[in-house]
Amino acid sequence: MGRATPLPGSYLMTEVIVLAGFLASALFLIAGRYAKYAAIAGWTCIVLNLISELPGYLREVNFLYPTLALLSLPFLAITIMSLLNDNPVALRISTTAAVATLIFVPFAFIPVLRDALIGIVVTCAFGIATAMGHHPVMYAWDVIAENGFYNQIIFCCTGFLAIAMMAGIIAGVPGVTVRQRVALIIPVAVTLFCLNILRVTGVFIAVSGRWFDGLPDPAGTGNANFFWAHNVIAEALAILFLIALIAGLCRVLPGLWDYARDVVYLYMGECKTVLQKAFGK
Repeated sequence: MGRATPLPGSYLMTEVIVLAGFLASALFLIAGRYAKYAAIAGWTCIVLNLISELPGYLREVNFLYPTLALLSLPFLAITIMSLLNDNPVALRISTTAAVATLIFVPFAFIPVLRDALIGIVVTCAFGIATAMGHHPVMYAWDVIAENGFYNQIIFCCTGFLAIAMMAGIIAGVPGVTVRQRVALIIPVAVTLFCLNILRVTGVFIAVSGRWFDGLPDPAGTGNANFFWAHNVIAEALAILFLIALIAGLCRVLPGLWDYARDVVYLYMGECKTVLQKAFGK
């Protein structure tokens, strides 16, 4: 649940790109005056990984990741240009990306870590659904089923990407001590992980209960429930919550508001400049 079905051979491509991004992120944090080149390599790997998985997401009529892939191209161009000009905001957001990558990749690719997170999510989702009066069956260690719906929980269903991203954002805020960062990251991570378990459980209940049978099926699978429960409602709520979480953190970390404002100004300003040149204004 929550990830496009990969095309043949795409696993290897993804692993190579992600490994290259991981190495570039590590190099960025130690490369000194050459850090901007490592950052460019890291951002390029992130965008390439998004694009490599685009066909699978399009087949599943997933809106979020294709949109991110489309927006990532101008984002990458502006970021590269800004890094080459030693823009401090671009370097700061590269720190965010590097920290998030270094946290995310080991859990995504080391089986014992990945499977442990998946196991926790499966166990909790199974327990919550049962407590709510449903009758799920543990079909496999990572698959729960009910009413003919078999829900395989994969790593993307653990919410760990959002946790890594928030840790990276907090790490990128200037003027914050290591103790303050850790004190914020831990409750944020626990909150995101618990809410994601509720998200997974809610999607499972909605699909197995066939809540959206009467709605159109844009994916053409013959079952509109997963599309509406996961691709639309669950992802929309997740985005809204992340925005609300960042807004709340801005009250605790005033520097985060300045950081977010500087990032918006950088990319909006560059986009405005390009449009002015394109239309001669």
